[in-house]
Amino acid sequence: MVLIVCIALIVYFAGLSANTSESPIDKAPHEWRITREMWLARPYNYTHTLDAFEPLMLVIFQHTVSPQCSLFKNCAAELRNLQGYFISHYDYDIPYNFLVGNDGRVYEGRGWNIEGAHTFGYNRCSIGIGFIGDYRGEIESHASVTKAQLNRTRMLLEEGVRLGHLRKDFLVIGANYLGPTASPGSILNNALKQWPNYDHKNRFYKLNCEKMEEKFGNTTLY
Repeated sequence: MVLIVCIALIVYFAGLSANTSESPIDKAPHEWRITREMWLARPYNYTHTLDAFEPLMLVIFQHTVSPQCSLFKNCAAELRNLQGYFISHYDYDIPYNFLVGNDGRVYEGRGWNIEGAHTFGYNRCSIGIGFIGDYRGEIESHASVTKAQLNRTRMLLEEGVRLGHLRKDFLVIGANYLGPTASPGSILNNALKQWPNYDHKNRFYKLNCEKMEEKFGNTTLY
């Protein structure tokens, strides 16, 4: 009888310990594609679209240099913080068209066909994607790029092609190759350089949207 009681106690405390060490449950309204309504974005009235240059030939990557988030509820809160900051300090909405959380989900920022405020000189003819976190390799607490982040970003861009917002031969590049910024950081840049449609030639540097269209509008990019 004593032995049975001892075994029962061991099993009970082992189960209790396992339950307290479990990771928090990560529930989200969608497996990977989170709309503005889902992260409770504040409404914003947009006046500029990307109609003049669609389908677009360029996708520009940035990083937010803000706290990382591994759960949907934390990522949604971080987006609300970012949106509030930009509205309060710059009087415009969150600048990226889409953001990618450390939870591997894609969050709608301004969305398709809306002019962003992510890369000076290129906002009218590109899509801006911001990865949440700081991806500079020289920073001790830098974020890491995961397969889920990259895979779901590609799924988003495939959606853009399917909906007619992106050209089939669109190119991607880090913002630091187009202007004076460290964004999106060496870690994210190195991951993007493995993609077949990364613009290793940096062919859009110092070109405005009209010159990009004139030079490459009828050219196969890769």
